[in-house]
Amino acid sequence: MASGRSKRPATLIGVTPEERTQRLEASVQRLLQEIERLPADVLYREPRPGEWPVMSTLAHVSELLPYWAHQAERIARSPGVAFGRTHDDPERVGAIDQHGHDSIGAIVPRIRASLADCLGTLRSLPPEAWATNGQHPSRGAMSVEHVVDRFLVDHIEEHAAQISATLSAVSPAPPAR
Repeated sequence: MASGRSKRPATLIGVTPEERTQRLEASVQRLLQEIERLPADVLYREPRPGEWPVMSTLAHVSELLPYWAHQAERIARSPGVAFGRTHDDPERVGAIDQHGHDSIGAIVPRIRASLADCLGTLRSLPPEAWATNGQHPSRGAMSVEHVVDRFLVDHIEEHAAQISATLSAVSPAPPAR
């Protein structure tokens, strides 16, 4: 992988499913607090040509939360099932195309609803389901725990950092807090 990350992430050792969902929820809430008061013009500027503006990243966040929670649920219900997608998946790209120009007033409730769906799905999984494995098309066998760690918790934290970096690149001054 170009980023240097390993293909099979370490899980958050000794972390319960509820602690994972709380960490995910806190990360999304921090992200929303950062973007809710931003001026509209910074949401649509590319930090560099070809890179996602903030709103494209937010559109992706609104789509990935329920997507990966339901993939985790699918694995829990059908051990060994093929799951996941690649970067060129039409649903992933479609969400960015469809919502990448939304207003902040439209995307924030969408993200909140996506988060509620995600958390409800994850909290419905029994503790023993988190050790169940499925087969990702490029990463191979992954447990529900690995899926949640990599594709939800870590992924949201990476996008929060990406948004902060984008804001620094496109804002003449740091965003007001």
